[in-house]
Amino acid sequence: MTQTMIVQSFGFFIAIGLSPFFVGLIQTTKARIQGRHGPSVWQGYYVLLKYWKKETTLPENSSLIFVIAPIVSISVMLLIMLFIPWGKQLPGVLAGDFIMVFFLLALERFWTALAGLDTSGTFGGLGASRILTIGIGLEPMLFAVFGLCFFLTGNTHFAQISPLWLRQAPHLLAWFLAAGGFALTILLEIGRLPIDNPDTHLELTMMHEATQLEYNGRLFAFSHFASMCKVTAMLAIGWVWFGPTLSSQWWTLLLHLFELGVSSILVGVVESFTIKMRFFRIPYYVSAVIGMGLLAVVITAF
Repeated sequence: MTQTMIVQSFGFFIAIGLSPFFVGLIQTTKARIQGRHGPSVWQGYYVLLKYWKKETTLPENSSLIFVIAPIVSISVMLLIMLFIPWGKQLPGVLAGDFIMVFFLLALERFWTALAGLDTSGTFGGLGASRILTIGIGLEPMLFAVFGLCFFLTGNTHFAQISPLWLRQAPHLLAWFLAAGGFALTILLEIGRLPIDNPDTHLELTMMHEATQLEYNGRLFAFSHFASMCKVTAMLAIGWVWFGPTLSSQWWTLLLHLFELGVSSILVGVVESFTIKMRFFRIPYYVSAVIGMGLLAVVITAF
């Protein structure tokens, strides 16, 4: 129990600390593939430090919602990362539940959209509208790809599902469909290509970035850091669900951190060879992922 608590605490803090590094790894990978030198993998830390030192000003039409939203976002992301079993086991006091994680993600999405609407700005309202519209399909996607884990274990708790291969090995094709579906869900949840392009502020492409346009100073640092932690948390949940583990808790923790680095590079590769999808084609994307999740359950059942 003591060792599990130590491993979990260490994994929690090291994952938080490396979140800007993983996002920097994505940007560096994209730059290298495109033939550019690009920013350093440590650029995220410099950005956070720069905005932390700047003075914070509020838009004229904003309310308390605008101030609270970044704090809610970072709090939700830290809470989700706390319940991820970094060493393949969770201490008894952390009875995390995947359904709770889904609702926490919805809460973060709601407050982000609310902050975009609060300033009465055109771009913020546009981004908030798109985030909420996509959120309608995002939650069924999460439940569909989670269906395989629930069908095999009959449980929704982290400790009873993760790692799935040790609980009950799924059919290989079903595992591939569920894991692939969750990978596509991650791209939508964290706002990467082909759904959204975080590198531009063009009116036709931006969703998540539009809600951060009015932020500055420490509020922007909170909001930006929450986005970084969200990338780490979603990638980690995928590996905890569908990835391998090792016999030792410490080696499992190191394996998960290595997997996060590899996943960040893969996200950069995917974004380098993918174009932005038209907004009205996103429902087809959502339907395909839901179908993959349900098909994985059907294959396992029969």
